Amino acid sequence: MTGAEPAVAALIDESLAFEQLGDIAAALDVAQKALKQAQASGEGEETAAALAQLAFLQFRLGHYDQAHKLAEQALTWAAPDSPARCRAWLILGHCAAESHSPEKAETYYRQTADLARRIGSYAHWARALHNLANGVYFTRGLFDLALSLEDECAQIIRRHNLGVLLRFPLLTIAWVCHLTGQRERARAALDELAHVLSPEAAFWGYHAFLSALLALDEGEVDAARALLRRALTVAEKIGEPGLNGIVRVAMSRCLRLCGDAPAARAWANDVMDVARRFGYQHLLGQALIERGWATWLCGDADGAAADLRQAQAAMAPLRADFDMARATFLLAAVLHAQGDPAASTVWLEAVQRITLGGYAFLLEQERALAFPLLSAYLNQGDEATQGASAKLLIHLARVPPPPLRVVTLGCFEVRQGLRVVPEAAWRLRRAGELFRLLLFSRNRALSREQAIETLWPEKSPRAANTPFHQATSALRRALEPDLPDKFPSRYLEVEGGRVALHLPPGSWLDWETFEQHVHRGEWQAAVALYAGELCPDDRYADWATVPRERLAQQFVAALLALAGNQLDAGDPQEALVSARRVLEADPWQEKAVLLGMQAYLALGDRAGALRLYRNLERVLHQELGVAPQAELQKLYQSLV
Repeated sequence: MTGAEPAVAALIDESLAFEQLGDIAAALDVAQKALKQAQASGEGEETAAALAQLAFLQFRLGHYDQAHKLAEQALTWAAPDSPARCRAWLILGHCAAESHSPEKAETYYRQTADLARRIGSYAHWARALHNLANGVYFTRGLFDLALSLEDECAQIIRRHNLGVLLRFPLLTIAWVCHLTGQRERARAALDELAHVLSPEAAFWGYHAFLSALLALDEGEVDAARALLRRALTVAEKIGEPGLNGIVRVAMSRCLRLCGDAPAARAWANDVMDVARRFGYQHLLGQALIERGWATWLCGDADGAAADLRQAQAAMAPLRADFDMARATFLLAAVLHAQGDPAASTVWLEAVQRITLGGYAFLLEQERALAFPLLSAYLNQGDEATQGASAKLLIHLARVPPPPLRVVTLGCFEVRQGLRVVPEAAWRLRRAGELFRLLLFSRNRALSREQAIETLWPEKSPRAANTPFHQATSALRRALEPDLPDKFPSRYLEVEGGRVALHLPPGSWLDWETFEQHVHRGEWQAAVALYAGELCPDDRYADWATVPRERLAQQFVAALLALAGNQLDAGDPQEALVSARRVLEADPWQEKAVLLGMQAYLALGDRAGALRLYRNLERVLHQELGVAPQAELQKLYQSLV
C-alpha cells in the first residue's frame, strides 16, 4: 500500500458525497484531484477508481461519449477481478442503455453481476441487477422480469446489510407497480423508501415524482401538482436531465387530465427539447405520446396522428414494447374517431401488442377511450379483428377495476380516481340505495330475497323481480358505464339468487376509517373525519338506522375523549369547542356539560359555566323530568 492510496480513496469518497448532495461541479473537481494523485503514484486500481468516478459524473451530466471513453480507460487500469472493473462496466452499461443499445447494456450489466458475485462485491452485484431491471427490462416493458430482479436485488441488500442501497430497487418496484395498477404495493414501496432515503437529493426528487403519480391515480390532482413542482425543483437544482424529463412528462399528463390541453402540449414540447439535447430517445418517445394526446384534445387529429407515428419510430429501436403499445392504441383511437379506414388495422396491431405484452391493465387506465373502441370492434371489422378483440376482452376480465373512494358521512360520493360517479347515476332505479345497502351488509352480500324485502317490501317476490334486475343493472352501469355489452361487472356479482359487492384492493370507506381511528384512540383524526350523519339520503331507511346510531355514538365518545385530553393538555378553549359540539348532537349529555363547565372555569368564565349548567337543568326538567347528576349539582353549588 502506498502513502497516496488513502488520500485517493478519501478524495473519491468526498467526490461521491458532493454528487449525492447534487453539487456535480464540486464532485468533478475533487475527482480530477483524485485522478492526478493516482496517476502520479502509478497505482492501477486507484487510477481505475478515479477514472470510473469521473466517468460516472459525466454520465450524470448526460455526456455519454465522454463517460464511455473514461470508463474504457478505467478498464485498461483495472485488475481482471476488481471492484473498479465492476464499476467501469456498470457505467458502460448506463451509457449503452441511454444511447439506444439495450442489448449492449444487458451484456455489460450481466458481466458486472457475474464478476461482482464471484469476487464478493455485493454492492456492485446489487447495482448490476437493479440496472438490468430498471435500464433494460423496465424500458422494454418486461415488468414481471423487472420486479423479479428488483426483488432479488433487495434480498442481496438486506442479507449483506447494504442499507441505503435499498432505495434503488424500491424506486423501480414503486414505478412498475404504479404503471401496472398495483397501487397498494407501490404505496408500500414508497413508504419503505421514505425510511431508507439518503441525503442524496436525486432520490428525494424521485420519491416526490412517484408520490405524485400515485396521487394522480387516486384523483388528488392538487397534491400531485405540488409534488411534481417539488420534484422539478430538485431536478433543476442537481441538474439531472433524466429526472427533469420524466417530471415534465408527468406534469404534461397531469395538466391533460385536468382539461388544460394547451398547457399540457407546452410541457410536452419542453420535454422534447430536453430529450433532444441529451439524446434521450426513450424520453423523446414518451414526450411525443403526451404531445399527441394533448394535440388531439386541442382539436388537431392529424397533428396528433403524426406525433404518435413519430413516437412509434422513436421507440422501435429500443424495443420499448409497453410504450409502443400505448402509442399504437392511442393512434387507433385517433384514427377511429376520424373514421379513417386504417383504424381497424392499427387497432388490430394495438390489440396484439397489448395481449402479447400482458398490458391489459392499459385498457383499464384509459377506459374512456378503450372500452368504446373495444365495443366497436367486437361487432365490426373482419374476423381477425373481432377475434382478437374478443381475446383481449378475456384478458381485461382479469384486471382489477379501479379502487373506490366512498364518502358516506355528511354526504354520499364515490370516486374512481379522477372520476366522480354522477349523482344522476345513483338515483336511477335505486342504484345508489342498493349500493349503500350492500356496503353495510355482512360480507357486502345479500340474497335476492333480502334485497327485495328491504328495498321493495310492498311488492310480491315475483313483482319485485323486475325492479331488482333494473337496480342491479343500473348499479353496474353507474360503476362501469363504458363496459362492453355482456361483459361481467368486476364490482357487482349477481348469481345464484345472491348479489355481492366486491371492493378492489386499495378502496377506502370513510366510515370504516372513522371506526379504526376510534378503536385506536385517535380522537382528533376521528373527529376530523366525521362530517355529519351517515348516508343523509337514507335518513328514513330502516337498514341505515343501526349503523347511523352506532357511528353517531362513537362520534360523541370521540369528542368527549378529545375534550378531556384537551383539558389535560392545558387547552380549555379547544376543550370547550369539543364539548359544545357534543351538546349540539346530544343536548342531554351530562359529561359534556361537566367538561364544558371545567373549561369555562379554566378560562376564568364563571358565568359561562353557570349558564351551561342551567341550560342542561332546564332541558332535563322539561323533557325528562329529572335533575342533573350529583357531580354536576355539586360543582354548580360550589360556584353559587
